[in-house]
Amino acid sequence: MNKLLYFPYINLPETAWTVRTLIYYENVGTIVPNEYFYNPERLYDPFMLDLVRDDLVIPINPIERLDNPWEISKPFIKFLNSKSFPLEKNRQRFSESRTSRIHRDKFKNPNAQIHADKFDSEIFYQLQQIGLAERNRENYNWYNVESKTADLLMTYLAFILSAKLEMRPMTDKIKKPFKLVRKTIEPENKKVLKKKNTILKELIPFPHEIDLTKLRRFKEKHSGLLEAFKNRVEILTLDENIIEGTDLFNEKVKELKLRKDELSAKMNESQFKNILFGSICGVIGAYQGLASANTTGAFIGGLPGFASAVYSALKVEKADKIFDQTGMKYLALMDKRLR
Repeated sequence: MNKLLYFPYINLPETAWTVRTLIYYENVGTIVPNEYFYNPERLYDPFMLDLVRDDLVIPINPIERLDNPWEISKPFIKFLNSKSFPLEKNRQRFSESRTSRIHRDKFKNPNAQIHADKFDSEIFYQLQQIGLAERNRENYNWYNVESKTADLLMTYLAFILSAKLEMRPMTDKIKKPFKLVRKTIEPENKKVLKKKNTILKELIPFPHEIDLTKLRRFKEKHSGLLEAFKNRVEILTLDENIIEGTDLFNEKVKELKLRKDELSAKMNESQFKNILFGSICGVIGAYQGLASANTTGAFIGGLPGFASAVYSALKVEKADKIFDQTGMKYLALMDKRLR
C-alpha cells in the first residue's frame, strides 16, 4: 500500500521521520478540520503549510469522505459503555489533567448535512456525560478530551478512513492498535514496522532541511525508480529469516548502502568522460571546421575550459542513465539532485 494516513495530529512533525516518509511513500494524507481548508495560512504550522502547498501532504476532511458519520460513531459509543473500557480510571485521569484536544470539525462540518450534526453532538455529548470531555471555553471549536480516550477516538477515526480510502494508518508514535477495529483492519505488525523504519533510517539519512518543491517534482519524475526501491525494501522487511539486529540483517542493509554509494560515485566519475567528451570534441571540431565561414566556431574552440564546462553540465543531465538492478538508483539519484 503506497498511501498513508497520518494520525493523530493535524500537522506532521518537522523531523527526519517525516522526510523519510515523504520520500518513501507515494502520498501522505492527514485528517484536517473543515476550517483549515479556508484559512490555512493562519491555522497550519509553517512546515505543514509548505507540505500542503507542495502537494506532498493531502488534507482530508472526514465529514466529506464518510457517508454515514453518525452510524460509524455508534460502535465507539457502545465501546465507551462496555466493561472493557476503563471508565473510572480514565475519568479520574481527566479530572487531574485536561490537556488533550480534538477539533470538533474532524467529526462535524458546521455547514454540513444533518447527519453530521448528529454525529458531532452525540459522540461528544456522550463523552461529556461520562466525564471524559468538556468544551474548551477559550476556543469553542475545541473539546478537551481525556488523553487515552482521545488516542482511541482518533485511532478509530483513522482506521475507518484508511479502510474507506485504501490508505495505511501511520503515526510516528507506535501505539497499541485499537482492539475494536483490529479484527477488520490489521495494521502493520509493530516488529515489521520497526524493521522497515530501521532500514529507511539507515538508507535515507537525509536532514529535514530539504527543498519540498524539488522533492515533489523528483518523485513525480522518478516514480518507477521509487517502485523499484520500495520493492527492495519490502522484500527485506518481510523476510522473516532476516531478523533486525542480527549480523545477517546488518550485512543486508550494509550491502544496499554500499550499492547506493557506488551508484552515487558512478554518477560523478569519469566513466561518462569517454562517451560525453567524445561528443563534446566532435561538436567543437565541427565548429572549428566551419571557422572560416563562421567566427562562432573559432570562438568556441579557443575558449579555455569550455569543453570541461559542457562535460560537467552533461554529467549532471546524464546521471540517470546508469543501469541498476538493486533498487538503490532512486536514492543515489535523489542524493545527487536534492542534496
